[in-house]
Amino acid sequence: MKITAYQRRQLDALVYLKSKRPSVWNVLMFRPQAWLPFAAIAGASFAFYHFLDPRWGLFMMGMTAGAILRVVAYARFAIKAWPITEEITDWTKVEALRRAEGG
Repeated sequence: MKITAYQRRQLDALVYLKSKRPSVWNVLMFRPQAWLPFAAIAGASFAFYHFLDPRWGLFMMGMTAGAILRVVAYARFAIKAWPITEEITDWTKVEALRRAEGG
């Protein structure tokens, strides 16, 4: 079976979280490079605040904080659902798909 890159990342995430105890930190740090846009936006918002217009800087900081809190909330929801996910997942099929795709 041919799987997409997104599906491959999902399989990798399942195996990663099975090997570790799911926590907010583990879920958020599965792909740390995904946090780079947040860092760039946070840097831009501080630059706006200090060098241009403090109102726009505060607005951008609030938007960034809201986006980060949304991601953390989704991670918490995933952790709450983990026992069900772990119970219904056929781990032999997950491993077979990963091996078939070169993982």
